[in-house]
Amino acid sequence: MKNFNLILIVFLLILILSMSIWVLKFNNRIKRNLLNILTINSNDYLESLVNMANKKSFRLENILDLIKLKFNKVYKKYDKLCEDNYVLERTIDILEYGVLILDSKNRIYYVNDELGKLFNILSLKEIHNKLLKETNLRWLLEFSNDTIFEIPEEYSFINISCYIKKINNNFTVYTFKNITEQKKIDNMSAEFISNITHELKTPLTSIIGFADTLKEVEDENDRQIFYDIISKEAIRLNNLISDILIFSEIQTQNDITKQKIDIMQLLYSVKQLLTPQISNNININIIGDRIKILSCEKYIMQIFLNIIDNSIKHSFGENIDIICKEDSKNVCIKFSDDGIGIPKNEIENIFKRFYKIPTSKTKFRGTGLGLSIVYGAVKKISGNLEVFNNEDKGVTFKVNIPKNKVE
Repeated sequence: MKNFNLILIVFLLILILSMSIWVLKFNNRIKRNLLNILTINSNDYLESLVNMANKKSFRLENILDLIKLKFNKVYKKYDKLCEDNYVLERTIDILEYGVLILDSKNRIYYVNDELGKLFNILSLKEIHNKLLKETNLRWLLEFSNDTIFEIPEEYSFINISCYIKKINNNFTVYTFKNITEQKKIDNMSAEFISNITHELKTPLTSIIGFADTLKEVEDENDRQIFYDIISKEAIRLNNLISDILIFSEIQTQNDITKQKIDIMQLLYSVKQLLTPQISNNININIIGDRIKILSCEKYIMQIFLNIIDNSIKHSFGENIDIICKEDSKNVCIKFSDDGIGIPKNEIENIFKRFYKIPTSKTKFRGTGLGLSIVYGAVKKISGNLEVFNNEDKGVTFKVNIPKNKVE
């Protein structure tokens, strides 16, 4: 196309030259007709050309110089338009949007590669103007200007939204966007809100119910029982709210603050913090050398706190062993208990929010967010998390934390 345009420009310039020479041989009337005929955005140039022909000093070289000057200007403008067009097309191609432009007769004027990916069409260039007739896109013509809508699932293998905009009544631009991930996020958010509502209502209902009952209870022993229940439910509600806030922070905060951390010291601090929950028959054994790293202390604290808390609640054995080692790249911490373990088909589900293993027989009620917090915090510090059942009994959580060692 570019070569064709150049040939056309050269042809026009030669034509101008020929007609200019023709002017030399005929009268002024022909000169005026020449100006009227060749008004192609070059009136000033042609008029100066003819005026020059009237001067005694006129020479053919003068006309050639003017033609060359005009040719260079036209070529530069054409070259700039080609460059701008190329940049625009490449910009559209790298966008994560499918673009379809139709003319006033609903013929395809432009499509980009992303459109083919969105609709699983591999040969847009080959079928070109047949696209609307041979694919599911033909029904788009029914929608009006400035319309935003979601494409029904039967027309696409993913969730797609579309925005329509008319330009000067000559072209219609259709912009398509893959919103599959956004739909998943929206669904997860809706599910999360629903679960939170349920989890918050459960202890609140108990607190309100027993508080109302207390008004009619006179026996002091019975009243004390109700006080204890209300106190436990209030603590559970407080823990749930705290976990929701922590979980929300992990999900939304992008930047983390790193500081020097003594891994062994942090493990002992968590053990001390959980002492009130540790029964007399459970021993927490911490084994390893002192290792200092540079990472986010509050996230690592949450990882240790929730894994150990989970082991305490679900362990029916005597020991929880915590072994801390390091290699050239990572610090590896293993948390092993000798409890009943986790059913193999449930391991992939335990990090889901508010998930409870159906066969679990634990008498402790958690918030349902502990292991979800662990999973999110490990990802936040660019770590790695594994869970597996031990050969004899119990389960092991293995956490790898990037070393970033501090001397």
